[in-house]
Amino acid sequence: MNRNLLLASCLLAACSLGSETSDLSSPQISIDAPLPNATVGGQVTIALTVTDDFGVDQVRILIDDTERAKLFTPPFGFIWNTVQLADNSTHVIKVEATDINGNVGIKSITVTVQNGPQ
Repeated sequence: MNRNLLLASCLLAACSLGSETSDLSSPQISIDAPLPNATVGGQVTIALTVTDDFGVDQVRILIDDTERAKLFTPPFGFIWNTVQLADNSTHVIKVEATDINGNVGIKSITVTVQNGPQ
């Protein structure tokens, strides 16, 4: 009986060693809104889709390298108030997503702010 138990334990250990997977891929990021090179104004919805095969840990939204939001659960997004920004100024929206294994994905776009008459 002990011999069968020992054999079963060895088989389970061998199977678990062979099924180990490594996560080497970064989260996939899509900035759904606004579109790259868009002209925006007022209250701007930044909408994101972030996916990862092992799971997303956190998503950071930065505007001109200043963190504006840190999110841990979907839906991932942020409302950006551009009212105080100069017309015709360009800004970089950058998204950094980290998966549960520490891999980081980065995506950025540039937009132009126009709050006055267009």
